[in-house]
Amino acid sequence: MNIYVLNVEELNREEIFQKAYDTVDAFRKEKVDKCQRQPDKNRSLGAGLLLSYGISDGLKIPWRKLKEQCGINCGKYGKPYFQEWKGISFNLSHSGSYAACAVSGTETPYECHGDGEVGIDIQKVRSCSLKVAAKVFSEEDYERLEEVCLKDKSQGDLLFSRLWAERESRGKLLGTGIFLPEETAGKIYQKDYSVGKEYWVSVAAKRDEFPEEICELTVEEVLCALEH
Repeated sequence: MNIYVLNVEELNREEIFQKAYDTVDAFRKEKVDKCQRQPDKNRSLGAGLLLSYGISDGLKIPWRKLKEQCGINCGKYGKPYFQEWKGISFNLSHSGSYAACAVSGTETPYECHGDGEVGIDIQKVRSCSLKVAAKVFSEEDYERLEEVCLKDKSQGDLLFSRLWAERESRGKLLGTGIFLPEETAGKIYQKDYSVGKEYWVSVAAKRDEFPEEICELTVEEVLCALEH
């Protein structure tokens, strides 16, 4: 498994945005086109760039070849997958100035590996809402969060954002969303990473094969790698 994050601020430059747009697949272009605001376009495009890079760098599969041969579909709850390359599992997320991507799989197109599925979520730290937490988190997590919030609001904000990212990544792993009953999830491994002081990344998987660190990239680095 490889995990990547990308600061998308460089995409505010028109020439860089266009170069990146020309690099991604038709599915991603359509998603970018549907975004109304430039920051949303940047985040969506950044996520697509990371997927392109993750497949080329992590799985050593030529991106142009995959882009031409394999379309992307979405499951019932919106989780994307490659129609004709069942050996690849990936998941994308974005928040604030960052996009994130987790990729795992094999070089064999038809080798399906259901236990290799991944889910990822990145969250910019935000103010804790105990009212929302009570509806989403488990009773145990809620009680822990409430205790922390009463002692230190800033630490409560950090924990709230981290728990939210964990919940999101589990739901995205299974393709069901954050309101999945925990007892139906089965065995799930999870690992959290911090990006600077303002972001949490949580990755969920059926196998405990997480890297020690995530790979932080720039748009320029990604585009340069994908040119070759």
